Amino acid sequence: MFSVKYLRFVVLFLILALVGLGANGGCGCPGPTPAGLGKITGYVASSVLATTRIPGATVTAVGGGKTYTTVTDDQGNYTLFVQAGTYDVSASKETFNTQTQSGVTVNTDETKTVNFSLTTGSGGTTEISVSYLGFITITHPSQFDIRNIRLDKNLKPDIKSLLDSFPLNIRTDGFDYRSALIITAGFDPSPPLGTQGSRIYVGTSPNGPFILKSLGSGVVTSMPPSSVFNSIDTLSPNTTYYIYPSLYGSWGENIPEEYMEVYTPDELVLINPENEEEVYEGSQVTFEWTDLYAGGGWNYSGEIRTENGEYVLDFNTDITSYTIDIPYESAGTYLWRVIGSRSSNGEPLSLSRPDGEMSYETAEISISYPRKLIVLESEPVD
Repeated sequence: MFSVKYLRFVVLFLILALVGLGANGGCGCPGPTPAGLGKITGYVASSVLATTRIPGATVTAVGGGKTYTTVTDDQGNYTLFVQAGTYDVSASKETFNTQTQSGVTVNTDETKTVNFSLTTGSGGTTEISVSYLGFITITHPSQFDIRNIRLDKNLKPDIKSLLDSFPLNIRTDGFDYRSALIITAGFDPSPPLGTQGSRIYVGTSPNGPFILKSLGSGVVTSMPPSSVFNSIDTLSPNTTYYIYPSLYGSWGENIPEEYMEVYTPDELVLINPENEEEVYEGSQVTFEWTDLYAGGGWNYSGEIRTENGEYVLDFNTDITSYTIDIPYESAGTYLWRVIGSRSSNGEPLSLSRPDGEMSYETAEISISYPRKLIVLESEPVD
């Protein structure tokens, strides 16, 4: 049986842990306010648009010799439980300026709302001449790393570069997919001096909130037309997203006047032949896969390679099947897969850079998991 003295020690220990006496003693957990404490809650946004939200921002309350710290959740919200007192509350995030709100008084059992709107650089904006804007959405096996994608000098993908970017040597019975967004933008003349990179804010509603998903950098600063490239790889297939891309630098941050609407394609799943199905030399095989639908206009490109990656053949079609004759003397194990693609200008995987007015184009791509096909020597003739 516990003694009264021991129980008092346990209660005192829990109280000390809860109120966080000393530095870094805050609790960022949402929920009811613990007895004897107050609560500071709110969100962190970018000053470029009120409906943006910044996940992973650090929020700190300092006062009365105590420091409470937490980070915003994936929706840009935070909660701090604090002892009664007066605090200076600040929010910070890399590439943004830190903002502090001083003299925030919190009483016991009271909730104070403190929201932040973080600026960038000098906190201003500037006119930027965008000559083209391209959005590529790619639904792909989760084992692929979108950072490996290869683009040409104009920041465009093509079928060959995609196939080379995503090797076939992954599991052939996979089913987990995710979607990526790649944004390319061209500027003529070049972006303002001091431009540092781009950001991507993503929403699932045209009314927001628009969540900061990428803090990309790497502006291409060649002579006009200059380009910028950014990507995210955490989206869901078969979903419509509303996007605000931004450009930022020492001068501030700039976004379009309206959001851009993009669609992530559905998963492309192979149907026949089954994985590791056996066929004979000299036979005929029909490859089949799911239809991506969503308005039509899809082009399907397939490839067959040996297990060590050597090219065997490829095909293109606008329907969801393709038939080939298996040649003789071709016994062995092969890998095959299919890529579906379409674009707003009717040319799959083409993001053109036209002269004159700004162009807004999209390309949508869906890549299947591979499957194995086992070719046996031709059946003996009786």
